Amino acid sequence: MLNDGHNTSLNYAANWTQSFLAPLLKNEQFMNRTLILLTYDESATYPIPNHIVSLLLGGAIPKNKKGTTDDTLYTHYSILSTLENNWELPNLGRYDVGANVFQVVADQTGYTNHAPENAASVNNSLSYGGFMNSDPEKYLPIPAPNLKLVGAGGQGVDYSVHIQWNTAENQLTPYDGSGIFYDGGNGMSDPNAPVYKAQAPGPNVTSTASPASGTKKSAAVKAVFLDIRLAGLGMLLSMALVAVLVL
Repeated sequence: MLNDGHNTSLNYAANWTQSFLAPLLKNEQFMNRTLILLTYDESATYPIPNHIVSLLLGGAIPKNKKGTTDDTLYTHYSILSTLENNWELPNLGRYDVGANVFQVVADQTGYTNHAPENAASVNNSLSYGGFMNSDPEKYLPIPAPNLKLVGAGGQGVDYSVHIQWNTAENQLTPYDGSGIFYDGGNGMSDPNAPVYKAQAPGPNVTSTASPASGTKKSAAVKAVFLDIRLAGLGMLLSMALVAVLVL
């Protein structure tokens, strides 16, 4: 609660971040093929609601990409989508499917990102109805995953998710794999609220990855990174994330 700035200040969190990352960035063995993601969980700039900055650091960044900016639109679900794509992993049947993959990884795996159709109109300052909404009138039970989705890793929904939700395959779900953004509207109406539909395969607009039953690319081609060393270290504005992935 201190290092991530929640109970302190931006300066406090920034100083801690520098003290933590500077030695790692100087360690050539540690930095070899390592990708560090430094991001925020949210912002308090309401005119541009929850548009946050993220930084990618480390030896996995190609030389021609260092010091550049990326205008691809990501969400926090892109972290999951990127991991699934990089290691050809199954998906969770939720908003991880359809979320854009970090372009630095997508460039090496052949994954095709796309811009959500309604990105310009989304207001993330208000929550839509769901199981985490604090308004009793907007509370909804945890929805079933879409068990028919194929994710960025070219795989279907993870086996353990199927086991947990196998009796819910006929339930309606908001997870359609489209990557479309949802929000809580303006407090009076919510035109971008999730739409619950029958479970079905998602649109084929996200990836050139092989389907679950197809022939996968070789591990040597797909594996940009190999192992997660650190994940979920709090940082800047409540609970930002530092994820470190190493080959």
